[in-house]
Amino acid sequence: MKFESLRNPKRYFGDTYTGSVRISRDGYRQVPFESHLERDWLIRTDAFDFNLRSIVAQPRVHTNTKGLPYWFEGRERFWIPDFVRLRKGVGGLQDPPPNLIEVKPLIRIYPVHPDRRRQDFLRWRAKARWRAIRLAALILGFGFELATEREIRVMPSLANAGAMRRCSDSFFPARWEKLGRLALLRLPHESSIPELARVLPPDIDAFSVALRLAWRGELVLDPSEVWSRTTKFVRG
Repeated sequence: MKFESLRNPKRYFGDTYTGSVRISRDGYRQVPFESHLERDWLIRTDAFDFNLRSIVAQPRVHTNTKGLPYWFEGRERFWIPDFVRLRKGVGGLQDPPPNLIEVKPLIRIYPVHPDRRRQDFLRWRAKARWRAIRLAALILGFGFELATEREIRVMPSLANAGAMRRCSDSFFPARWEKLGRLALLRLPHESSIPELARVLPPDIDAFSVALRLAWRGELVLDPSEVWSRTTKFVRG
């Protein structure tokens, strides 16, 4: 299934932070974003979604150019997702349904108001709206995900995602990657980057090799710490 962007999301006015992220798991194709939070979602997804096939920003998911239709408060409304994420099927299985993604700050999901009764109403309304959108997406055969800081800006994994992606490009030395795989066979299931360095030739950076193999899903670095040259890992 192919998707096209409903409109060019890059804006040249206002305070919106825009740019693009190169998605390493989709041929290093540039995917645009409109906020720091969307950028972080792209970085995290590209790093850790090993079955990622592609991401499209502000996709056309319905024949109506206004977006995906849904009913809320007695009338039809339209929603344009921030992204659609497509994944590969695992173990030869059929690809799962595309996921429609909305990236929102928590304050937009849980509004704050000085009047407690008004705040409760605004939060109820926001929850009801996203429930209606989710139902409309499911009816059309899509998955749905609402991502906030709670899911995206988890440390140290977000910082580790950035480090991993620095070793994911097509310029990474093929020799390093090949020798890294062979070196893993000489190590126990649970090991560390210093141990990996001992079985690699001295001209190869073990930390970079570990990040590359982690991006491939061939080893898992300790998720509880910021990755460094002393980090432990297990083979994938």
